[in-house]
Amino acid sequence: MSIRCSIGAQAAEEPFRSASFRGVDHVDPAAADTLAGRPLGLEWDLGFQISFTFEVPLERVASVVPAGVELVEPVPGRALLNLIHARYAPGTLDEPEPFDEIVCSLIAQPDLSVPMPTPRQTLFVLDVASDSAAFVEYKVPALRMPVRHDPSLRAEPAPDGRGTTVSDGRGPLFSLVCGEASPRYKARSLFGQYFAQTDDALHHGVWSWWGAMHESQRHRRGRSELNVEHPRWAELGLSRISARDCFMQQVTRPGEGAHMRTYAPTTR
Repeated sequence: MSIRCSIGAQAAEEPFRSASFRGVDHVDPAAADTLAGRPLGLEWDLGFQISFTFEVPLERVASVVPAGVELVEPVPGRALLNLIHARYAPGTLDEPEPFDEIVCSLIAQPDLSVPMPTPRQTLFVLDVASDSAAFVEYKVPALRMPVRHDPSLRAEPAPDGRGTTVSDGRGPLFSLVCGEASPRYKARSLFGQYFAQTDDALHHGVWSWWGAMHESQRHRRGRSELNVEHPRWAELGLSRISARDCFMQQVTRPGEGAHMRTYAPTTR
């Protein structure tokens, strides 16, 4: 079953639908009703999305990774921690108010045996939190991710669309601010994979994404703060984690957002 979760006005969607995206391996992600032989499950229109990836000590995160998942090491002894904040507009899943999704992942090596365009990014999903119970109800069975409902979650995009601040009932989690005063947004399209462990099983999913995004790698400007003392890090097995460098910053163009398709996962 395909469920479409619309965000924002139709006018904001049209530039992406009509643009010619020549993405990874020259496959249009907006036209793929199946990917790697898997049927389309969910299509999302994202009103806001920011993603920061940090270098962290490999020894601090290796214990949470199951067999069958290999982490990316940008340099020996370092792993990559990814944090995403996505905001959905009123009306999505019949929710009357805006709601947020926070994703915490480690960057993993893709499974290149899967017949799909070259994955740009592969996530081992550690935690997904949302202040919408309806979102959790849909996403858990559809994507087999560890998604939890947290009504205390507070995630607020910056007025200029270049950053976010995230907290919950136990205190601040993180804040992210893009390092460019005038980000260079470009139309991009890409494909990716994810691994997630739920119900004592390892699941593998595929996805596509397209939109206007600013992206910078190893950018030394900008600000980011991770509250490493927050109890959630210890609950995820990431106690005493320390993020040294920002490896990648990505943020969508304000007022336009982005689009994402996810497909039925398989169990390993």
